[in-house]
Amino acid sequence: MVLYRIPDNYESVDKKGILLKILMCLMNEFTHDLRVLKEAKSLVKSGHEVHVLALKDEKTPIFEMIEGIHVQRVYVRSRNKLPKGNFFFLIKYIEYVIRSISQGIKIKPDAVHCHDLNTLLIGMRIRRKIKIPVIYDSHELYLDRNYPFLIHWFWKNIEKYYIKRVDKVFVENPSRGKILEERYSITGTVPLRNCQYLQVEQKNDRLRRELKLEKYEKIVLYQGVITKARGMDQLLDMIQLLPENIHLVIIGDGIYIPEMKKRIEKEHIKRVHLLGLVPLKELPSYTASADIGISLIQNINNNHYYALSNKIFEYMSAGLPVVFSDFPEMHRVITEEKVGFVIDETSPAEAAYAVKKILFDEKLYQEMSRNSLNAVRNTYNWEKEVKVLTEYYDSISARN
Repeated sequence: MVLYRIPDNYESVDKKGILLKILMCLMNEFTHDLRVLKEAKSLVKSGHEVHVLALKDEKTPIFEMIEGIHVQRVYVRSRNKLPKGNFFFLIKYIEYVIRSISQGIKIKPDAVHCHDLNTLLIGMRIRRKIKIPVIYDSHELYLDRNYPFLIHWFWKNIEKYYIKRVDKVFVENPSRGKILEERYSITGTVPLRNCQYLQVEQKNDRLRRELKLEKYEKIVLYQGVITKARGMDQLLDMIQLLPENIHLVIIGDGIYIPEMKKRIEKEHIKRVHLLGLVPLKELPSYTASADIGISLIQNINNNHYYALSNKIFEYMSAGLPVVFSDFPEMHRVITEEKVGFVIDETSPAEAAYAVKKILFDEKLYQEMSRNSLNAVRNTYNWEKEVKVLTEYYDSISARN
């Protein structure tokens, strides 16, 4: 189909003034991936030309410019034609890899930045054709997710073979970096945490206006992916233990929404508001109109247990006290900065107690809110965090 042919002049016409042409590969549509967007924007700001190679679906264009980033999407024909299942996944993945390698080579990058394990094979195969650095940006512990045996075996062999051959490994937090270093006998992984921009969102009443709530009514907010493993059942149990003036607002999308709606209707659970997805640019204003940020991600595997949720930083940037699962990285940030409570993620009663403790103690609430904003201003902001990324690419540019 001509629609999916790469333009002959897609590569940059003029590299004058550009330090490096960086190709970022990721296996999603690049519509709500904040980490990739922040990294790409920061590299553009540093003088690099960034191309993002993403997945094409029926809603997204093949080519577009997003805040100075060249976005090109890969159309995988088998994606919608074949059913789900491990064997069919491998067929779809192979097509995705082959098409991505072909399109990536035509871009003629100076470096390939592979976001997560599912794109590492693409970057390494591109390097076989054009000798350039490959950077592995490990967002998650892929081998510690609950994959079927065949898929686990597949990812294990890719990561085991290639991680020692890449030029740099960035990780989402120090705990995950330590695990990868011990697992593969490597050194030098670099943490790049999912902090928010330094800009602090001002408090507002957006959610109260949209939901027609009174000023005395309080809002506990969850934002993010909606799955059973993200603690949705525990949140529904929690809200039933809280006073009538406290509401639970859930922003996001996910496969567990139908189950939640069935349960809410069957058990007549009140004061739960499912808002669905909101535009990324508007999300901070929604966050800043809540009173508490919460996340009860469940300990179903090490990938969850050693996570440092970006929701912590989203909530903190809005000055919200937080209630989170008591996992190592989240425990460290929350207790060191005194911005909220960490609890047993399986206990709705403990979550309800923590929420009430924060909301009904005005002095404690104000202290935690101030601590959140101070922690963002002083430590946990993207402007500080991203320096390890931009300095690395500047070092590559200096060698060229």
